[in-house]
Amino acid sequence: MYANPQQWLDILDKVEQLDIEIIVPGHGEVCSLNALHQVRAYIMDLLQIVTDAAQRNQGLDEITVPSAYQDWFFTTYFKSNLQSIYEWIEKMGKD
Repeated sequence: MYANPQQWLDILDKVEQLDIEIIVPGHGEVCSLNALHQVRAYIMDLLQIVTDAAQRNQGLDEITVPSAYQDWFFTTYFKSNLQSIYEWIEKMGKD
């Protein structure tokens, strides 16, 4: 995740408001709004996981992929997504 997670959530909200039935993403298979909801949940979960870990002084390396996402194709990016979210949260705290 090389973007601002809040912007991702805002964009997903805007797409959902378009009242569409089919989504043709830039990569991956054609999907429905259900996929959009899953991505939104994933981003929100990542934000919560990183926030909780920071509050407990837990290292990101100690965090495992939640069971809800273990069968997702891109779980190989889970750790880098955590790191990106962590860096975004740190940056937001400094601004």
